[in-house]
Amino acid sequence: MNIMIMMIIMLSSMFMWINNPLMMAMIIIMQTILLSMMIGMTLKSFWFSYIIMIIMLSGMLVLFMYMASIASNKKIQMKLSLSMPMFIIMMIITVMKKEVIYTTMKDNQLLMMLNKLFNQPYMMITIMMIVYLLVTMIVVSKIVNINKGPLRTNKYE
Repeated sequence: MNIMIMMIIMLSSMFMWINNPLMMAMIIIMQTILLSMMIGMTLKSFWFSYIIMIIMLSGMLVLFMYMASIASNKKIQMKLSLSMPMFIIMMIITVMKKEVIYTTMKDNQLLMMLNKLFNQPYMMITIMMIVYLLVTMIVVSKIVNINKGPLRTNKYE
């Protein structure tokens, strides 16, 4: 668990210094996989983390395909500044303090139970999120009309 937390922190710190959209998408995909594994280990039930991972990865694959069609094929360059290693070292030192992480996880164990997610107080929020995602999907599909087509034109017709 500690190793996964350190990897998530390192990926988050790398994300701030990357300016290539394809590399950003790859970092977000790696963070999604790590986060779903952590959710599965924390909740002791992996089905919720599988659903979250499938939803996030499907959205990221759509964005990845869109950005791959638009972005130029430049060589990926990472610029290391002095602040990046200092930031990573500070985050690793913070994660090494096991007492802080584990006590907050033990205190919030009742809040992280999966069956509380779909109880009465949270049911309205879940339904509102589902309706919002449905309306957003309909609006996006109406905006991207078949007549307009993709941004990149096919030259070999």
